Amino acid sequence: MLSVSHVSKTFFPGTVNERRALVDVDLHLQEGDFVTVIGSNGAGKSTVLNTIAGRIQQDSGTVTLDGADVSKLKEHQRAAQVGRVFQDPMAGTSPNLTIEENLALADKRGAARGLALGVTRAKRTRFAEALKVLELGLEDRLKTKVGLLSGGQRQALSLLMATFSRPKVLLLDEHTAALDPQRAELVTRLTTKVVQEQQLTTLMVTHNMAQALQVGNRLIMMHEGRIILDVPEQEKAQLTPEDLLSEFAKIKGAALDDKTMLQ
Repeated sequence: MLSVSHVSKTFFPGTVNERRALVDVDLHLQEGDFVTVIGSNGAGKSTVLNTIAGRIQQDSGTVTLDGADVSKLKEHQRAAQVGRVFQDPMAGTSPNLTIEENLALADKRGAARGLALGVTRAKRTRFAEALKVLELGLEDRLKTKVGLLSGGQRQALSLLMATFSRPKVLLLDEHTAALDPQRAELVTRLTTKVVQEQQLTTLMVTHNMAQALQVGNRLIMMHEGRIILDVPEQEKAQLTPEDLLSEFAKIKGAALDDKTMLQ
């Protein structure tokens, strides 16, 4: 379904600020895989997601989606195939538009847009039904401006919008990190529910090791632009956050605590 093959990326090459963000990364997801990604800052986690989404262009290597090489396609050209939720709840929605207007935009992601009415009665009914999945009562607030919603509500709406067009792959970039624990738990639960119901192929970056172990069927750890650990489902189910810290310490050759991974 998703293949990142021998991908490398260096920012500011040939300057004093040169940084190797990705180094010959190989990552392959089967259809329906839900892979969590952990690692300290600068490990290359978000760069992998940006490369898959087409936000940045890799220096070498290829990105393949459902058998098609999309390496040279721009972000907007991949939009219909790639859904994404960002860390900032403000990033995935338009605050000055209503809930139904935001969903109308999501409904047309990656498609040609004309002058047809954005929200029809039929679409409004479909939007309300889709919102019921979130269990937040937003189906009764279709004409509410999104800027009036709480961070947790906006992030839940962003998740729904990112999956509205049934993308081939869903990218979650620390999408619960800016939320308080209660809302983060809510969005995590909704994420698991939506991914399972739609059988979405998903890649989720997180700094929360407990969360990384709790969800998904596979876990990878990155360090200095490389994948240094790839844990399959059966082994992942037996691990604890302390085990992950120990593995990272072995590879890096230094004693670590959870603050290291959260920086």
